[in-house]
Amino acid sequence: MYSDADEVELLVNGRSLGRRPVGEQHRFRTEFETAYEPGELLAIAYRDGVESGRDVLRTATGPVVLHAEPDRPVITAGTGDLAYITVTLGDSAGTVHPAADRPMRVDVSGDGTLIGFGSADPTTEERFDAAEHHTYQGRALAVVKPTAPGGIRLVATAPDCDPVEVLVTVERPDR
Repeated sequence: MYSDADEVELLVNGRSLGRRPVGEQHRFRTEFETAYEPGELLAIAYRDGVESGRDVLRTATGPVVLHAEPDRPVITAGTGDLAYITVTLGDSAGTVHPAADRPMRVDVSGDGTLIGFGSADPTTEERFDAAEHHTYQGRALAVVKPTAPGGIRLVATAPDCDPVEVLVTVERPDR
């Protein structure tokens, strides 16, 4: 793991694997040896013995569910504004299933148009101007541009998942 803290503690399902030095003198990295267990990995960073940050990874459980979330619910027409809609494959609690990749489709209607759709897959040969794309580590991103005040509706679909719908309100620029 990487950190600019002095040391990092790793907990597997609440059980500490100890603290290890990290930071510049260790090239900002440290390693812990552990066997896979479903549940939660919690990394706690310490600076001068005081907690300075934490990060958690959880195992997704249950069937794959399609989720979609805009970066914000309201955008402005005629100003070059865009809405970024993150689409993920996760469990019912929203934890991403990074190994559940599949093809996905987004359809945009209303007062906007799809201007980009893709994933962070560094090896993809799929077009970013198409409405269909494979997820990468359970994620994809759709970018929509308003065409007029009103509303934009995005519907995302993927095999073996219920469709999901997102609405983004488009305001006039004078508001």
